[in-house]
Amino acid sequence: KHTWDSYTGHACVCDSSWAVGLGAGQRQLAEYYGPDCSMRRCPSGDDPGTTANEENCFNVSAKGNHGMGSHGNLCHVECSNRGSCNPADGSCKCFAGYLGSACELTNSLSAGG
Repeated sequence: KHTWDSYTGHACVCDSSWAVGLGAGQRQLAEYYGPDCSMRRCPSGDDPGTTANEENCFNVSAKGNHGMGSHGNLCHVECSNRGSCNPADGSCKCFAGYLGSACELTNSLSAGG
């Protein structure tokens, strides 16, 4: 009879084109994710609709409370909070009035300005 052994679990460590970690210049989340690493995070950017820098992860707790971001650590803000992400290909679909690969730019013409 076989019993389940909680110490022999298997998991993927997904690839990323950017540095991942809690140090300066690193992002807290990897580019690819999911049980088989087939989903891709969309580009990150600072939300153009706020004055705060959402990408600043200094003293922000990492997912799962595995440490805090150092000075210069980057939070991943998919589509700058101004679009929706397609995890199949990692592309943003920007909301009306925003554009750019990470929806990080405002389009004053469509915003009525």
